[in-house]
Amino acid sequence: MVLATAAGLLTANAQTIHGKAVDRDNKPVEYATIVLQTADSLYINSTCTDSTGHFILSVNQEDYRLVIQHVQYETYEKNYSGEYDITVKLIEKENELGAVVIEREKPVVRLVDGRITYDMALLLSGTTVSNAYESILRLPGVREQNGALSLAGTAAVTVIINGQVTSMPNENLMAALKMYPAAMIQSAEIMYSAPPEYHVRGAAINLVLKGNNGENSPQGQVNTVYTQKYYANYTEGISLLIPTSKVTLDVNYTFNRAKERSGVEIDSKHRYEGTVNHIEQSNKGNRKSDNYSIRLGMDYKLTEKDHLNLTYTSQITNNVDNNEFSDGTFSLSDNHKENKSPIQMHNVLMDYSAGFGMNAGMEYTFYKTHTNQSFSEKKSGKESTFTADAKQAIHRYRFFTDQSHTLPSGSLNYGVQYMYATDRSFQIYNLASDVGSNTDNQLIEHTANAYAGFKKQIGNKLSVSASVTGEYYRLIDFKEWTVFPAMEMTYFVSPSQIMQLSFSSDKIYPTYWEMHGAVSYLNGYSEIHGNLSLKPYRNYSGQLNYILNSKYILTAFYNYMDEYSVQLPYQAQDRLILIYKTLNLDYKQTAGLNLIIPLKARQVVDTRLTLTGFYDRVKSSHFHDISFDKENVVFYARLDNTINISSNPNIKMEINGAYISKNIQGPGELTALWNLDTGLKWMFFHDMAELRLKGSDLLNKWTPDMIMKYKAQDLRMDIIPDGRAVSLSFTFKFGGYDKTHKEIDFSRFGTK
Repeated sequence: MVLATAAGLLTANAQTIHGKAVDRDNKPVEYATIVLQTADSLYINSTCTDSTGHFILSVNQEDYRLVIQHVQYETYEKNYSGEYDITVKLIEKENELGAVVIEREKPVVRLVDGRITYDMALLLSGTTVSNAYESILRLPGVREQNGALSLAGTAAVTVIINGQVTSMPNENLMAALKMYPAAMIQSAEIMYSAPPEYHVRGAAINLVLKGNNGENSPQGQVNTVYTQKYYANYTEGISLLIPTSKVTLDVNYTFNRAKERSGVEIDSKHRYEGTVNHIEQSNKGNRKSDNYSIRLGMDYKLTEKDHLNLTYTSQITNNVDNNEFSDGTFSLSDNHKENKSPIQMHNVLMDYSAGFGMNAGMEYTFYKTHTNQSFSEKKSGKESTFTADAKQAIHRYRFFTDQSHTLPSGSLNYGVQYMYATDRSFQIYNLASDVGSNTDNQLIEHTANAYAGFKKQIGNKLSVSASVTGEYYRLIDFKEWTVFPAMEMTYFVSPSQIMQLSFSSDKIYPTYWEMHGAVSYLNGYSEIHGNLSLKPYRNYSGQLNYILNSKYILTAFYNYMDEYSVQLPYQAQDRLILIYKTLNLDYKQTAGLNLIIPLKARQVVDTRLTLTGFYDRVKSSHFHDISFDKENVVFYARLDNTINISSNPNIKMEINGAYISKNIQGPGELTALWNLDTGLKWMFFHDMAELRLKGSDLLNKWTPDMIMKYKAQDLRMDIIPDGRAVSLSFTFKFGGYDKTHKEIDFSRFGTK
């Protein structure tokens, strides 16, 4: 009762400051740092202005002080009393030595409210980046690994959009992010310990997208892309924003016709019944599909402080045709998969944000896939054939509410979330009696969590934030209570030197399909096995960042994953079959350093060097019938170069290269990788039209091969790459397209 009364008093006293920063010509000043203090200069909170110069802060007292800083403007300081709608005019700095004007370099990276924040307009300036996914890959320390995004210094990273979770399956995540134009992104925030109100644990990248720029006229863009890999791919899209004084509507539609090559050359020395069987198989295939992405959004402004958002998002994949042909010493097989109905994902999200710090909402997601497989073995003496139907239907509901309060020299936040999911999946074999058994299961999952956290400013140099989340998880007969602590400390050594220490803990859940235990057949030698006993694994992560002059970043990191799980190949000892199965290992740990060095040569060349070195160790006492303890040291380097060929006409060029040394994956090793990308961008028609020519993975060496020579395992897998690509794209913008999007989490859906 006392807590409720205190919360009510805090809520009643809270006010929202709606401000705007402009220059002497009343043009908006973006990316200015806004510091909110008490009247006697004690820190309360901070934020930064958006692309329209606006900012919002909560304060629970009538008298307060604002400090506004920007590298190109004089620092603004003023005390206020009872004013909550504010427009501030900033004065430009002019440092002159005779006829020579000293130009200050605008910082690309800053620390804003504990988050390493990148100005994406500056970071992407001159690059051939066209969408949100490519934009994320340009963040220092971020790279694509095995088709997923990774952030140096972390075991895993979650992408969120304006605070909304986006942990989709890899292929769907890439498709969704490629739907959003790069011009939509205002900034990107890297958080090594995400605040609990995001309902994300561990590291996160928050893309802050631009909002309505105040114009009540339609805005948008259309784009088309032709990409030539081994096969041709096509993408078309349109984005439209219709703003009014109260309601903002937006529509986003993308169509992609995709065809990809797949394949692997297998050289297996398989020991069975005391004999080494030398098996050589060449597997080649392709997958084609038509993909449709649709988003309809409405933002209704009830008052200046209260907003209601309603979003419908759909992803539909049609005409799926997956073929694999295997020829070799052991098998001669054809494997064909197609969808009997379109793969569907439908999501409806409604959330309400109140001016007194409350946010609440509900979400419903439906996912469905139905696949038919036809398999034929033609090897003499081994002839067989079968068909199989696999179906998955998932319903998931999510309810959440969060509350935050502004306190003297800090803030308090707490909230709850509940998720309920049902997964009905089956796999039925026909026309055969000697293949995998049928499965028909229904999973019911409950996840409930509650959190409380605070942020405190101690003096003028130190800020501390900490939280604890309690979670109850139940899946069939498996029940578990877990506590997740998180902490972040930021210390300002000097105005140009900042240190930040982060700690977080997380739990990573397996996909629903893996937990059904179904067996799928890739070819006459390879099978994918589910795992009914697969458990989620825990991750503990710590980072120490040192930021110098808002440019140079040095990160020391350590990650420990208890009961880490990964899918690995295994030569079965009871038959001549190569099994792919996700298993829990003992642990995996990494420790290392990451260094980011930006360089600039006049106004012609922008260069950024990223260097990472880390120690990697993974151990398992029960990997099928063997054990292993592997360790390795890995080195990664990336060099990005943007060249200003001409300002009029506006032509930019980029050349980027990367290298990563060999790494370990379970008892196996992954080969070293090289990468070379290049691109050319021409902006014309008042910069409303863009023509891009890009070359990606030109060396075709960014796909790793795997070698496993450990105890009885002797296997080499050379992946047939499909990374090399040349693309030509055209984009036309009208009205300056800006809009905020939110994403959906269906990372555990889908069959294998």
